[in-house]
Amino acid sequence: MRPYGTSEQLQVRRDQAINLLKQGKTVAEVAAQLKVTERTVYRWKYEQKYGKPKSERPPGKPAYLSKEQLQQLEKELLKGAYAHGYSEDYWTLDRIGHLIWDLFQVRYTPSGVWRLLQKMGWSCQKVQRLAIQRNDEKIRRWKRWVWPKIKKKWRLLKAILLLIDEAGFCLISPLKRTWAPRGQTPTVRTSLDHRQRLNLLAALLVSPQLRKIRLSVRSFRCALNSDHVILFLQQVLWLAPGHIILLWDRHRMHLSSATQAFIENHPHIHQYHFPTCAPELNPVEFVWTQLNEYTAGFAPHNMDELWDRVQAGIARTRVSKKRLRACLKAADLSWK
Repeated sequence: MRPYGTSEQLQVRRDQAINLLKQGKTVAEVAAQLKVTERTVYRWKYEQKYGKPKSERPPGKPAYLSKEQLQQLEKELLKGAYAHGYSEDYWTLDRIGHLIWDLFQVRYTPSGVWRLLQKMGWSCQKVQRLAIQRNDEKIRRWKRWVWPKIKKKWRLLKAILLLIDEAGFCLISPLKRTWAPRGQTPTVRTSLDHRQRLNLLAALLVSPQLRKIRLSVRSFRCALNSDHVILFLQQVLWLAPGHIILLWDRHRMHLSSATQAFIENHPHIHQYHFPTCAPELNPVEFVWTQLNEYTAGFAPHNMDELWDRVQAGIARTRVSKKRLRACLKAADLSWK
C-alpha cells in the first residue's frame, strides 16, 4: 500500500535515505530511522543507482473535479438551496449530487459526495433559526453608526447603561445531552403543562468603563404587559438615580403609550432601541442562556419548585462578576 504523504514529502524521505546510505549507514539502520521496511530502502537505492525517473504524480484515479470546479461548487452551495429551486433551504447529499451533475455533468454517489464535502472542509450541522423580519444590513449599520453614538453619550454623561429583556420559563424544562449505553435512550420525566409560566424581566446595569455590572430581575406568574414594565423600571430607578441610557428591543410593551409616557416623565432616561430581531446584540440574552443551562434537566412538580430553581440560577449569576462579564463579552458589540 502506498504510504501517506504527497509526492514532495515522499521524495524528501527518499533523499534522506540516500544521504544516510552515503554516510555509511546500513540498510537496516536507515529503515529503522525512517520507519520503513528494508525492502523499501533497497528499492530506493536501486532507483538512485540506475536513474529510474521520479514519479511526478501519486498513483491512483484522478479526481473527478478540479480545484477550480471545487471552488465554483462551494460558491454555489453558499448561495443556499433556495437559490437552486428547493422549497426548503438546506442541503442533503442527494441534492448536492444533483447540483454537481447540473454544473459539471459528473455523477457522485451519496458516499462520494460526503467524502468530497469532507475534503472541502464542510460538515453536517444543525441549522440555526433566524427571523424572517431580520435585516442584516440594518443591523450592520446600527453597529457601525448608532452603537458608537450610544457609547459616547453613555460615557460623556457618566450614565448607567440599562439593558433590558424579558423571558419565560415553564414546567417543561430544556433538555441537555448525556451519556448512556448505545441503543438505550435515557429519559427524563417532566410535566406537559404549557399554561403555567414564570415570566421574568431582567436588566443589566453597566457603569462607564465597565467597572461595575449589576443584575436586577423581577418575576411574574402572569402574562406581561406595560404595567409590569413600568413596575420594573421603577424598581431599577432605585438602583440608578442619575442619568440612564436605556437600551432595549422594540417589543410592543416597550413602545406602548403608557411606557413611553413614563419615560417622558423621567427626562434623565435616554431611550434607544436594538435593531429588529437581533438578540445577539443584547447581553441580557446570555443571562437567559445561563438560566436555561442551570434549569436544564430539572423536572419541577409545580410552579413553586420552578420559581425556587430559577431564583437560585439568578443568584448564581448575580453574585459572579465572571458570569456577568461573560454576558457582555458574548454580545456582538464592541465595548472599547
